[in-house]
Amino acid sequence: MATSLVTRRSLPRVALFGLCCVLGCGGDGAASASGDSGATAGQGGQGGGGAGAKAGGAGSAGAKAGGAGGAGANAGGAGAKAGGAGGAGNAGAKAGGAGDAGANAGGAGSAGANSGGAGNAGTSAGSAGGPVAGAGGGGGMASAGAPPADPCASVKPACPGAPAGFSEGDGLASQDRCAFPIDRASTWTSYGPLVAALDAKLPNRQIADVLADANRDPVAVKSVPGAPPGVSLAFRWDDAENSKTTWVPQGITGSADATGGLVAGRRVVVVSFYFDTDAAPAGSDDKGVRLAFVDVTDPTKPTYRFALLVAPTGTAAAPSFAPVSIHAGGIAWYQRWLYVADTSNGFRVFDTEKILQVETDQDVIGCAGGVCRAGLYKYVLPQVGGYKEASACGPRFSWVSLERAGGTAALVSGEYCSTTSCSSALSGRIFRWPLDPATGLPSPGRSWPSHAWLMGQVQVQGGALRGGVAYLSSSKPAGGGGALYRVAPGKSATSAWIDSPEDLMVDDANGLLFSLSEAVGERFVFGAKLSSYPPP
Repeated sequence: MATSLVTRRSLPRVALFGLCCVLGCGGDGAASASGDSGATAGQGGQGGGGAGAKAGGAGSAGAKAGGAGGAGANAGGAGAKAGGAGGAGNAGAKAGGAGDAGANAGGAGSAGANSGGAGNAGTSAGSAGGPVAGAGGGGGMASAGAPPADPCASVKPACPGAPAGFSEGDGLASQDRCAFPIDRASTWTSYGPLVAALDAKLPNRQIADVLADANRDPVAVKSVPGAPPGVSLAFRWDDAENSKTTWVPQGITGSADATGGLVAGRRVVVVSFYFDTDAAPAGSDDKGVRLAFVDVTDPTKPTYRFALLVAPTGTAAAPSFAPVSIHAGGIAWYQRWLYVADTSNGFRVFDTEKILQVETDQDVIGCAGGVCRAGLYKYVLPQVGGYKEASACGPRFSWVSLERAGGTAALVSGEYCSTTSCSSALSGRIFRWPLDPATGLPSPGRSWPSHAWLMGQVQVQGGALRGGVAYLSSSKPAGGGGALYRVAPGKSATSAWIDSPEDLMVDDANGLLFSLSEAVGERFVFGAKLSSYPPP
């Protein structure tokens, strides 16, 4: 199914598993009024949240059949291995690299047992009530020709509820992963020819080009509001962006996610902003979502440039594009792919090798008369595909982060819940989605999370997962304060965190936990030493 646009809401959040989904104006240049110009000022809303948790995390008992191999979805989430064959993969970058990653040939597939492991390990409780590998394994000697079928394909479980007596701070509680499938969206097929046509029509630029063309200078600082411990790197947005009400910062990712280190020899942080139409002047067009590509190679002198996310429209003969009108509460960059959380739908996928340059002479979005423009922004990043939630249980994709563990990677998504959203404030769940290292994408067709948990915390705006601990950024404290919850099965601890907090990212190479804030006039990005936040 094609991924549809989501209508965003202004504060407060009121819909099921909701987020504030409001939108915001402006251009791409320094704070001048012409050409590649800056945007107007505005008010931030609070982003959606959820939390992440690690497969096989502390206290979780991976279910084993006969004690061998297939403990459901592997901790680390590489997924099923077919006869040990590495992902030959049909990366199939169709339509000039527009995406369409095909099925692996014997590569990492959906969560299951290792080749040769005992098969079909079912769900169990795990020690300390911890999470376990959902429907288990499907092991045995798999053929190298295709990944083994996920056992979830043959079951249709009821939507799981909370354990009896489950309370705030009780830690992670396992949920049946089979209740939460996602499908590969039809946009991989429909957008392919359009992206190829745009790529043929417009100059293609790389991350290095965008960084070299930086035109804004945030301000390096040594501390941030809320006084989180261990701050090692921090900056405040330049004055024009710090006070702007029409664009609200939400998600964070970077080169630490993309490669585990640098991209184009640079250390990069990427932040998503959504356009708040409620704060924009009457009659303003929605500009959707933009990304700030921030070069922090020298953390004392950060620089950045904006690019606009767009959805392809038109035909292959006459391609165009439109804004991506979603909340973008979380983003994660892995290999070439940028995943953007689409609250009610799943994930939208963008290809960082398809950054295109457009004209900046008019404040309009789309292609007309042979010229393409993006609301005064010089660069666009077209959507190439997506993954659509296919569950009867109404999961929400409030944010997304990347987990790296043992040479494997997984997306970790979660749900923001409060007293005015979700069935209850403690209904927020965490999902872990293994990625195929050969393609950088989830399993083809329908796939399931390797694990699902209730997080046992409320108003979670973002999360990350490392070493069996879920780090959850929450806006629960009164007065716009923030808290960082450190959560494992059966236990939780709380640390001071930045005010008005949003998404999270882990920089493993530098041992940092990154986050950002959204409040107007107090918009910061920072990285704190992960060692300052020990397991609970």
